[in-house]
Amino acid sequence: MSQDPAARSDATTPLITIDVWTDVVCPWCYIGESRLHDAIEAEGLGDQVHLRAHSFELDPTSPTDSVKDNIAHLVEAKGMPEAKVREMEAQIQEMAREMGREYVTGRPMANTRGVHRVMQALGEARGIDAATTFFMELQRGYFTGTSNPFEAEAVIARAVEAGLDEQVARAAHAGETHDEQVESEVREAASMGARGVPFFLFNDKYTAPGALPTDAFRQALRQLADEAQDERAQA
Repeated sequence: MSQDPAARSDATTPLITIDVWTDVVCPWCYIGESRLHDAIEAEGLGDQVHLRAHSFELDPTSPTDSVKDNIAHLVEAKGMPEAKVREMEAQIQEMAREMGREYVTGRPMANTRGVHRVMQALGEARGIDAATTFFMELQRGYFTGTSNPFEAEAVIARAVEAGLDEQVARAAHAGETHDEQVESEVREAASMGARGVPFFLFNDKYTAPGALPTDAFRQALRQLADEAQDERAQA
C-alpha cells in the first residue's frame, strides 16, 4: 500500500520550529542557545526541532572602522565601571562552565552589521539552514576564542565554505547588498515586542525574550511537541 504524501511529510517534518533573533557578540544569546540545545537533547528531540537564526544588532552604534576589546566597549558605551563589567563577564563565564561550555571573557568588539549581511546573502543563496549553521558556528567560535567575526577575510572564507559565491559574500560584507534584509528582520522582531536578544518564536505561536533557564526550555518543548502531535493526529 502506498503511503499518503501528507503522512510522509508529517513523518519527516520536525514537530517544532524555533526562530531566534540573535547577534554574534551577544553573551546572553550564547548562553540562551546553549541552554536551548541542552533542553532539546534532554527531551530527546534532536531530530524534531528546526532552528532558524535571524538578524538583530545588539549595538548598531558600535564602530564600523575600529575594533576595541569588549571590556573597554562596555565601559564606554554603557558607562559602567570596569570592575563591574569584569564581574559580569566572570559571572557569565561561570554559567557557561556549568553547562560544559567554554567562554573567554576578553573578546574583540565592533559593529556586526557586515556579518548579518553575509548571513542574509547566504540564506538567500543556500537557504536558512546554511545561514543558521554559518552564524551559530561563528558565534560559538567568538565566545570560545577560536574565531573573530571582525576579520573580514575569515568571515568571507567561512561563507564561501558554506556555499556562497565569494564576490557575493564580499559585496554583502562591504554593505553593497542585503542591508534591507537585515533591517527587515530587526523590524519583524520589534513588531513582536523584542527589545533585545535572544528573542525566540516557537512554532509561529509563542514568543519568549531572553536566555530562559534550561528547565523552562524543556517545559516549553514538551508543550510544543504535545500540541504538534495532537494537531497531526486530528489532521
